[in-house]
Amino acid sequence: MKRALAVAAALFLVTGCSGSKAHTSSSPSASTSATVASNQPVFPQVNLLDLNTGQPSTSSSLAKPIVITFWASWCSTCREEFPLWRDSELAGHVIGMNVQDAQTSDSLRRAAAQLMSDNHTVFASYIDRDEVLTSKLGIIGLPITIAVAKDGQILNRHDGVMTKELMLKFIALTQK
Repeated sequence: MKRALAVAAALFLVTGCSGSKAHTSSSPSASTSATVASNQPVFPQVNLLDLNTGQPSTSSSLAKPIVITFWASWCSTCREEFPLWRDSELAGHVIGMNVQDAQTSDSLRRAAAQLMSDNHTVFASYIDRDEVLTSKLGIIGLPITIAVAKDGQILNRHDGVMTKELMLKFIALTQK
């Protein structure tokens, strides 16, 4: 158990909350991210939990097209996005995907749900409890936001804090 904790701590120190923008430009209209290419990954089918209720769900039940922001309560850069979580203009187009908070405890799930409630979040959030989704999508460091097309193709990815302007551009990508 101590070894697993040490490995997890080392991974956090190496990857942790990331402000990096290595995977995308500030504009989703860049040639590498504006169109759905045949080599773009497909949003994987995995089992999820609703953060608020703890009820099982699947990634296939998520509305698509959608923008997904990956976050954790302990991530200080994720908390910089909290104003976006309260923006009703984004509500129908964005969901949260909580990672690591609720892996081992329902009380941690409830605490993360309470954090969203305390911040008057207007969009739903789910838990990638076994981190299958984060693993399949190569999610390392947080926050990370992806735009998913109706057919499940990943249209764009942004590593780091989103702005409202960039979030709206991601949403626009999913509407094409």
